[in-house]
Amino acid sequence: MRVQALTLAAAASFVSACTDDLDAPYNYLQTTGDATGGDMPMVDCDAIPAAAVAADFSHVLTVAGGEMPYSFASSNLPPGLTLDADGTLAGTPTQAGDASFDITVTDAGGVAGTTTCQLSIADQISVELALDSVPYCLTGTDTLLAHVVPGTGDGTPITCDHPGGSGNGTMPAGISVDPETCALTGTVQDTRLGTWAFIVRGTQAGAEVFIPYCATNDTPAAGTFAIEVDHTGATAQTLVPLMRLFNPDASIMVGAPGDPLFRAEAGSACPGGVCSYSFSFFINASPFDLQDGAGNDKAVIVDDMLASDADGYFMTHGLELSTNTPVADAFKNRPWVVNLAIDYCFDVDGNNCDTSMTPTFDGFLEWSVIMVPQG
Repeated sequence: MRVQALTLAAAASFVSACTDDLDAPYNYLQTTGDATGGDMPMVDCDAIPAAAVAADFSHVLTVAGGEMPYSFASSNLPPGLTLDADGTLAGTPTQAGDASFDITVTDAGGVAGTTTCQLSIADQISVELALDSVPYCLTGTDTLLAHVVPGTGDGTPITCDHPGGSGNGTMPAGISVDPETCALTGTVQDTRLGTWAFIVRGTQAGAEVFIPYCATNDTPAAGTFAIEVDHTGATAQTLVPLMRLFNPDASIMVGAPGDPLFRAEAGSACPGGVCSYSFSFFINASPFDLQDGAGNDKAVIVDDMLASDADGYFMTHGLELSTNTPVADAFKNRPWVVNLAIDYCFDVDGNNCDTSMTPTFDGFLEWSVIMVPQG
């Protein structure tokens, strides 16, 4: 902030004052000056803090000179900001750039001063996504704070949380987000094999940014079935989320024959020549909900089949996810995720894998899909 110009207005008056230099009745001087006897009021533009698009802004103007109380008026304020009569400059800027505006302050004696100030408004805070490196989400000690695009935001502190709800995924038991450092804390307590992708939200003066984080359990519970996932043209991607770019204005389809491809091995559950299998899966809320409003499937396991090789029986299947329509406005310009929990059953007795009863599941996979808007 800097002062560009200062215009003062005041009513002049004559004031009599005594002097010891002359004998009475000539011992007075005639002077001119401000009727209030004080300095002209002047707004301190340098005290106005930085601003950014979409960031809540509020500042009580400070004044030097004049006599309180003051009243304020303005012209040419940046879009989104207003000035109250008590001197509170507030609002949410909508345009980035350098703005010049006038503030007139009038003191108790009617003396007015107009100051021209400049305010630099930064672009809305944004973060860069790691789209060129697996696993396409932040892990370990990496945090949202390290990915804020330089020059964006108003520079005030950023707080982080996991917002929950549709499209934001689920954190595994034992994991939390430190609100100040934006780092993950704790260790995964869930015994399911796999990777949980979830969204962490950074908030700065009311402006929000979103970035995917991941937490992994790479050690399956003892005695559970071996599970492997291939996708995106690579094998052994069981712990790697699938990432896809999407067109915000078009419906989305994820999944093709053989990609992704899931394989669960029966191991000792089917030692002879007979084997039954079943599976169950849960998908959390996102634009890839199980069905749309018309009852059409949006998330389905496809092409499931039982086969065997020298190591015994195994089953394979694919996965298809669709939105059927373009995503809602809330998802068009931000990443979002979906978690799939898939359970597997193998048994020589088909009743033990009957999903209409209470099947005995002994294979447990947590798998995630990360969706990022194009552009």
